Amino acid sequence: MTAHPDLAGSASRGGRADGTRFATWFGPENAPLFGVVDLPADGRCRGAVVLCPPIGKEQVDSYRGMVYLAQQLRARGLLVLRFDYRGTGDSPGAQDDSDAVAGWLDSIRTAVDYVRSCGITDIGLVGLRVGALLAAQVAATCGPVRAVTLWDPVVRGRAYLRKQTALHQMVVGPEDADDPRVTLIGAVLAPAAATALSVMSLRAATPPPGAKVLMALRESEVDSVGMREAVAAWNAENFTVHDYESFLEPADFVVRLPFGDIDRIADWMSASFGDHHTGAALDLRTTAVVDGTLDGRQITETLGFAGVSELFTIRTSVAAERGAANNPAAPTVILHGTANEHRVGPVRLWTETARELAAHGIVSIRFDRRGTGDTGMVQHGECTTIYTDESRDDSVDILSVSGAQPESVVLAGMCSGAWNSSYAALRRPVRAVVLVNMADWTITRKAFVKQSTMNADRGSLKGAALALLHRHAATAKKYLRVWMPYRCWLWLGRAGLLQVPEVMLAPLNDRGVHTTVLLSPIDYAAFVENHGERSLRRLRRAGWNGRLVTYPSGDHSLYSTALRDRVLRDVLATALGELTVDRVDDARDASRPELVG
Repeated sequence: MTAHPDLAGSASRGGRADGTRFATWFGPENAPLFGVVDLPADGRCRGAVVLCPPIGKEQVDSYRGMVYLAQQLRARGLLVLRFDYRGTGDSPGAQDDSDAVAGWLDSIRTAVDYVRSCGITDIGLVGLRVGALLAAQVAATCGPVRAVTLWDPVVRGRAYLRKQTALHQMVVGPEDADDPRVTLIGAVLAPAAATALSVMSLRAATPPPGAKVLMALRESEVDSVGMREAVAAWNAENFTVHDYESFLEPADFVVRLPFGDIDRIADWMSASFGDHHTGAALDLRTTAVVDGTLDGRQITETLGFAGVSELFTIRTSVAAERGAANNPAAPTVILHGTANEHRVGPVRLWTETARELAAHGIVSIRFDRRGTGDTGMVQHGECTTIYTDESRDDSVDILSVSGAQPESVVLAGMCSGAWNSSYAALRRPVRAVVLVNMADWTITRKAFVKQSTMNADRGSLKGAALALLHRHAATAKKYLRVWMPYRCWLWLGRAGLLQVPEVMLAPLNDRGVHTTVLLSPIDYAAFVENHGERSLRRLRRAGWNGRLVTYPSGDHSLYSTALRDRVLRDVLATALGELTVDRVDDARDASRPELVG
């Protein structure tokens, strides 16, 4: 199969132009999984390694780290498969299925079977966090396994769930008391699935016979009783990894990859394989059925690398309407990621939204901008960045490669993804934008202001100076807001020194872009603090064509399940109102109105 023809410049068979990275669906036709294969340039391999990711926010934060590990293993002559468990990431299925954990374990077996079907018999497993706990449960049942790396492993499922639910309670607060699901930071589990995960332990799992085992352990866990018992039970080599809080538990969006530790893991895994090379025969499927509607239509997704920057894209549409999807006039929603999140968005929101939209005949495209997900190579020393020249260019380029007509396009994004949507709408004609929890309302922001706010250089002299500048500026702003005339405030906003919603909303209105703003309580408070209501009064007098929706509860990052469901409904309602003849009220009243499976 080949990538969708509208995605101009997409490499053949869903791969990068250099022929080293290929996106594919694999496994049963009726239950496909999403995967990415890294292959040595000459197609010949000393063995294959299956990477088992964490779940929830840890999976999002570690994504580029896993990409880097795949690159390093590929450079050492190994085929590598990264994949999403059933019901997570881009793989089909509901994340809150009662049998989700059984599906995750089966996904690992399916991934191993896939690489064996490519003609590679020597197999290794690397599992990170919960991925290590899951890999340990099934490693002995996957056929011959040469080597296993358990990377910062979860020792006991019960302790992991206890910590994650407590963290969610601290960050988000209580969820709906009538909702029986177990909510973690970045994931939602059915009670039965949570129970299945809680009974797992690393020590009780059976090591695969004859396999070499490495445990890469963070300093705080090395001497714990449970970890010492697990190391002994698995007869494992071990080494210590460092500073994992900034990798898997960052205080903000800035994720720092442990490049040295990843290189050590790649070296250890590589040394576990022999020197005999085998040609790999990849079975690549770039299009798969991922869901269905009540009236029997199939929802399909097509993978590709698009444009000059080879942006990784997933296009979602209804199979029965593929002719319409190929039509440039087909209604299209483009979904933008934020911070270090890849195309799945916050807690998989964009994946679920895309399939909801398809049920209503709307094509959607989600993509990875450069420096996130599967777009581009991970460079040594890479660190999460936002509001960059590359992200701005990518937000414009995705419009070109989508092939959609301006009057048929809605852009949606959260936080910095919302800003990128706005930026693209100011440079290319589109019908509408949906701005979720927008935090930056400037168009051209002074670099030192942006850097002081982001504070990405913590610990350095420059970072300390910028942080001090930001604190003083915030204090001065409180006094300025009281006595400074709005027109002066607006002038400073247009100069890129202050946040003023009118600065972004007015130009969008002037271009005829219909704008919907969706704000959590904390984001609405910031909106008001920056004279947002004053901005709206002025805009309405000038004939503003947009709307503002505020929510009574929830958080900025959309970890709240109730708020995330409301946002999904409002994005769906906006798209239906802008792009179809369906009644918007129907969309507001129906959550996931037509999807099954």
